[in-house]
Amino acid sequence: MVVRISSLIQVLFLLLCLGSPIALQAKDFGVRGKIAPIEEDDPLVLIQSKLKTMEERGELERHNRELQKKTRAAIERPKPVEGITRTTKAREFHYDPTYVVQEDLKDHQGRTIYSKGTRLNPLETVTFSQELLFFDGDDEDQIAFAKEKLKEKPKEKLAESSVKLILVKGAPIALSEELKVPVYFDQSGLLTKKLGIYHVPAFVTQEGMRLRIEEIKKEEDR
Repeated sequence: MVVRISSLIQVLFLLLCLGSPIALQAKDFGVRGKIAPIEEDDPLVLIQSKLKTMEERGELERHNRELQKKTRAAIERPKPVEGITRTTKAREFHYDPTYVVQEDLKDHQGRTIYSKGTRLNPLETVTFSQELLFFDGDDEDQIAFAKEKLKEKPKEKLAESSVKLILVKGAPIALSEELKVPVYFDQSGLLTKKLGIYHVPAFVTQEGMRLRIEEIKKEEDR
């Protein structure tokens, strides 16, 4: 009998370990001790309190000035595009903007405009009217090169120049004031990464249904 009871205990223990659906009864032992309700401070109240304290200490005004200073600095001199260096070897290549529609594109009435698998090239409907010049605004030689490109147009038409200046490093606002033309910045390297540009100055023009990209090496550097 002892053996049978021992075997039965082992079987029950094994079933419990394996997750067997053996019914177990839970017993309510009641509540013991004092229970306090869970209370959490209102996050909005905490923030307002923090701001009030900072204001009383003069920290809020100082914080705002620092934030304005950082914002202004980021606008006047954005973070340089990583991985872009001065051209040491001339290179010419092309970029094809054609893309394939991944799913049916429909208008607001549910009519299919482009079916899945359709190949689209924006250059078929939109002309690349301006040439793009990517360059380093901290490099005097590259700034001089940009000025040369602008001079290819009559002075009275500089504001309408077909060349769009795009920095990968430098101060676009200051340079724009100096050159009297708009100067842009390739934020986070969005365009250079898309086009595969690794060296500047680089010139981008339309050639048929593709974009021709030239990483230019100045004569004096050769």
